[in-house]
Amino acid sequence: MAGLLTFRATFIYLISGAALLWTISGCTSRLVYRPVRQVKRVAPVVVDTSLPPMPDAKINDATLAGIDTARIGIRDDVHIWIYDTYSSTKKRTRLMTMGKSLHKILATRPMTEDQAKNIDQSFKEASQELRTIPGLLPVEAETMDTLLYEHTFNTSERLKTYLDYSLLLPADPTLK
Repeated sequence: MAGLLTFRATFIYLISGAALLWTISGCTSRLVYRPVRQVKRVAPVVVDTSLPPMPDAKINDATLAGIDTARIGIRDDVHIWIYDTYSSTKKRTRLMTMGKSLHKILATRPMTEDQAKNIDQSFKEASQELRTIPGLLPVEAETMDTLLYEHTFNTSERLKTYLDYSLLLPADPTLK
């Protein structure tokens, strides 16, 4: 009888050990839910090497149109300012489009109402696009707009040219 009890105790011990081993091995299998550790992705820092060099201020300000070495229709100093100030591609793209419209005022000096209207329309469209950027508050868009004007019309000659252009535009009927 003692041998039977020893056999049962050993058998129960082996079964218990096997059950415990089976349970532990089950916890490490693929069937057990374990939350996946989320790795936070960091946006790569892209250095824009296509920016033109900063032009000499005296040479750049010697003419209305300034220096546009990239030949994209916007002065180099304004181009660099946009890229240095804003990191968002959406903001940069829309500000560059707005800047090109403003640059046309200096580069082509519109002489007729139709020419002024075309430039004004392209600027307004780009400005509306800026305001559609998700998360951009209206006051932020207005500030960006104002800063772009300040950087584009940064000399008295450029400001005078802008004022001459604005006189070509018909009066806004909504203003009274």
